[in-house]
Amino acid sequence: MENKNETKIALTAEEIEENRETEFGLSGLFRGVGDAECAPLALARSKEGMLMQEYMAVMGLGEDTEASRTYWANYGKGLKKELHGDPADVHSRWASYIPLEAGRDDTRRFPLIFCLHGAHNPIHLTESYGIVQLAAREECIVIAPENENLDNILSLLEYAKANYPVDESRVYSIGYSFGGFMTARNTLERPDVFAAAGMGGMLFAGDVIAHELDGQFYPEYKLTEEMLKKAEELELPAALFMGEHEMLHLEPLWREPTEGIRNGVIPLAPENKHKAFNNWRRAAGCKPCDFEHPAEFYQNHSDPAVKSIGAEFERTEVRTYNERRYFIGDSVKPDGECLFRTISCEGMVHWPTTVFADLIWEHISRFARDTETGKLIRIKK
Repeated sequence: MENKNETKIALTAEEIEENRETEFGLSGLFRGVGDAECAPLALARSKEGMLMQEYMAVMGLGEDTEASRTYWANYGKGLKKELHGDPADVHSRWASYIPLEAGRDDTRRFPLIFCLHGAHNPIHLTESYGIVQLAAREECIVIAPENENLDNILSLLEYAKANYPVDESRVYSIGYSFGGFMTARNTLERPDVFAAAGMGGMLFAGDVIAHELDGQFYPEYKLTEEMLKKAEELELPAALFMGEHEMLHLEPLWREPTEGIRNGVIPLAPENKHKAFNNWRRAAGCKPCDFEHPAEFYQNHSDPAVKSIGAEFERTEVRTYNERRYFIGDSVKPDGECLFRTISCEGMVHWPTTVFADLIWEHISRFARDTETGKLIRIKK
């Protein structure tokens, strides 16, 4: 997979060193979102770290500036960026990125990606995730909302269908961290709406208590048997991306969380992760994994994907991008099809790599959904 970053932001040598080496630079960021075993400075100095720095440099253009709009208009095949909502009400804010071709060809319809951001982050941060970059290359519509609750997502979907040339059969949600959590709960609640789900830095498919975050209220969520049956019946494709050294201790799946995370809103104890993982396998038409093995079984496993993720798969592979290995585990149905893919990045902390969006899209873009019946459609590529 080629990293096609056509429009770069030029950084001086001094800026690169400052961003990479200091406590408040890239290595400081990686240290803050990594576990005790991560190597933040080595990651910042790596090829992937340098590319991530270019992705994050777009933040320096500002959220609502002509420089930012010009950048996206010239990136890939071009996107028209607009900000919406009341500037005084952060929770009403959302950003749209529309392919320039949408204004030239009235007959075309474009896939729509809801891009959901992480906790304590502004919607502007999503521009560093690689999702908007991918949309500029692949010609997709992107909506990045501040309020990620399902009712708001559905409201924005109706607005998008009325105002943009949306391919209504190809509506996706991709999120990172808390955005991955919200992608999971929203798509499991309404699998008839979303063609597929992409989650980074979060493994969730269960219950959660009502809570407030950054002034936004999130109601209690119960993943009921009825919801799971519906997701299984309609078939819900999903791709899950995790780093080996996330501070959330997502993987291996047998790994115990830190005390703060164990007592947090999102349950991430091993038994919760195992249950969530098997719920995704069920939605993908697969039998549950047996997690009765001790940790040593995975630690000593000969398959690097099984060892890294802490689960057994019907099919695995290892790929290398930017000198970093990615371990891929496919949950495969009896007929040989994979709807649920798990991706683990070697040595990575809780942050999306520059191929995160591409790997998610590679999997989920193969699916669409019949707008009348809700049934899954396979797209031939």
